Amino acid sequence: MPLEVRNHLKYFFIFTVLCLLIPAWSYAKGVLATETEISLVDGIAVDKKGSIYLSSRDHNTINRVDKNGTLSRFAGTGVSGYSGDGGPALKATFNTTAGLAIDDEGNVYIADRENHVVRKVNKKGIITTIAGTGTPGFSGDGGPAAKAQLNLPSGLALDSKGNLYISDRSNNRIRIMDKKGIIKTYAGNGEDGYGGDAGPALKARIDRPFGIDIDDKDNLYIADRGNNRIRKVNKEGVITTVAGDGGFFFMGDNGPAYRASIAGPTDVAVDGKGNVYIADRNNNRVRMLDKLGMIRTIAGTGQQDYNGDSELARDTNFYLPFAVEIDNEGNLLVIDRSHYRIRKIVPLKGTVTTVAGNGLKKFAGDGGPATGAVLNFPAGMVVDKEDNLIFSDKGHYRIRKIDPSGIIQTIAGNGTRGNVGDGGPAIDASLYGATALTLNSKEEMFVVSPSGFVSIIRRIDNKGIIHHFLETSDKKYFAALEKTPSRAKSMESEIVGISQFSDIAFDQHDNLYISDRINHHIRKVDPQGNIFTIAGTGDSDYSGDGGPASKATFRDPQALTVDKEGNLYIGDSANNRIRKIDTKGIVSTVAGNGKHEDTGDGGPALEAGIRSIDYIAFSPAGELHIVGSNTHLIRKITKDGKIVPVAGRGFQGYFGDGGPATKAMLKQPSAIAFDSKGNMFISDMGNNRIRKVDKEGIISTYAGTGAFGWARDGETVEIYLQNFP
Repeated sequence: MPLEVRNHLKYFFIFTVLCLLIPAWSYAKGVLATETEISLVDGIAVDKKGSIYLSSRDHNTINRVDKNGTLSRFAGTGVSGYSGDGGPALKATFNTTAGLAIDDEGNVYIADRENHVVRKVNKKGIITTIAGTGTPGFSGDGGPAAKAQLNLPSGLALDSKGNLYISDRSNNRIRIMDKKGIIKTYAGNGEDGYGGDAGPALKARIDRPFGIDIDDKDNLYIADRGNNRIRKVNKEGVITTVAGDGGFFFMGDNGPAYRASIAGPTDVAVDGKGNVYIADRNNNRVRMLDKLGMIRTIAGTGQQDYNGDSELARDTNFYLPFAVEIDNEGNLLVIDRSHYRIRKIVPLKGTVTTVAGNGLKKFAGDGGPATGAVLNFPAGMVVDKEDNLIFSDKGHYRIRKIDPSGIIQTIAGNGTRGNVGDGGPAIDASLYGATALTLNSKEEMFVVSPSGFVSIIRRIDNKGIIHHFLETSDKKYFAALEKTPSRAKSMESEIVGISQFSDIAFDQHDNLYISDRINHHIRKVDPQGNIFTIAGTGDSDYSGDGGPASKATFRDPQALTVDKEGNLYIGDSANNRIRKIDTKGIVSTVAGNGKHEDTGDGGPALEAGIRSIDYIAFSPAGELHIVGSNTHLIRKITKDGKIVPVAGRGFQGYFGDGGPATKAMLKQPSAIAFDSKGNMFISDMGNNRIRKVDKEGIISTYAGTGAFGWARDGETVEIYLQNFP
């Protein structure tokens, strides 16, 4: 990529896993806004009564802060989706709420960004779609806005005549919808880049426009984020640059705004005096362009650390200020996005105060519907006796629980990568990418956290306290291995013996079985803590069926499960077979012909090819299910010994909700679990979702929005992007 292009495409994006803090559905009746946790607010608007409206992008809600400082839910259930038109806005679903606008009659307009529509909530609280078909694209100019296509609408503004302006972000245009509902392009020719100043706005090039605003003379101001500029379109339709020279850095205060540099501006607001306020996002500043064309910083030092509400806004640190708005008294409201606060600046005094948010970061989705939560590589899972689904949100370093009503909560892990906190509350401990979970008869949870060639098993008791249970480097573990008659070569190192726990499972007597994949062994830990090697000679091979498991050979035994009779089943992954060790210690093969292929559906499981064996589990009906992460398939062995598909089509993707699971697409499923009713839950890891297959074989999304959980605003990374959406 040429250096000039690279320079124009270089952006800092701030990503986080965090959403609006006490989930909006839980404060429908209202809480004190300054004592509430908020996060990832994209849009802000003020009505005639002085109430502040906030769009929570990841919780898919609109919330309102009244004059008394009480925050309550105004629209959205918190579930990601597109529904509710014609009914109460509180029961509607959105998909990433963004810019807001409010007209003189009190109607609220919402950019439902990833549904590619603009929606309206009238004074009676009824919601409708007024622009966009829901399909991304560009079409419809000159016709009804509801039949036109938009592409990630982000900002909204109203002029004095009631026309609605839409920042049609990924179409690189500003569209206008008149009071009759007719839409047309107002600025931008659809090409990204920079050009056209001093000419017709319709022929100009703008690049990923974000926030917009209208002054009292109906001039339009655009945060032209991709160009690092603020553009103005006058009533005659002529476009000019009023701030920014295109440079992505900080420069130019107290001089002409067109010679200053601003970094990724995301919003603008114009006050009654004609001053233009700029959310200079990546410079961590709010800047003001006065009527003379001079620019200066009015808030922010450029530093990110939170230093409280200072007596002077210039001395107060902001962290990625995202949007700005003028309230009814002429004060400036700022979304201090990554400080998780809404701040108010009084320009005449230069003071700053917090009006919403306590600065704490509420984890995405906790306390609300699991379908509105953000997941990051969901992995191992288990269902407890009360039908709570417990799973490892691996990439978030947490363990979360979904109750039968669909509400999600974090029960272990503080989101920090590590294995610290033993002896204290599990919720305060750090976790390292937990891969496998299981429960003993006391409903205590055991968690496997591998790290390179070191593996740790931790126990979470019924009081929520986390304990160290066993580690591959523990002396007692090595002492037990020393007694193993057939030690694997990986244990012969003079420096350190290599071992790795790949899965765990309990039998009905609370014996814990561990698969040591690297050493091709299966170990058992009895309730007293004694460790035994019960299967495998340490050689990587396939032999021993019909005899003692201790004399058999395995190749990379990965997955484990136990049936109701206490027989142990092993996913002998590199042998492409499922093997069984009965209660007398005799091993046999129950599925797989040893070939690295997916064949044999509908026939005997012993004659089938099984290419990927990453997880195995029994349904309540006693049928053994096989998860193939690399093959994106789930198959099962019926009671009469046949193998049949259950979910997935054998190639990766996300498709099929509402239809037969066998016709759906999965992406790297990692684990499954069953509730007491026979519903199957799938860790659809590559899709960042948990899917549910009911007893009739119909698949649906049970948890997760599909968003990549960690890549959200809040963690800074430097990247190069071309034509980003």
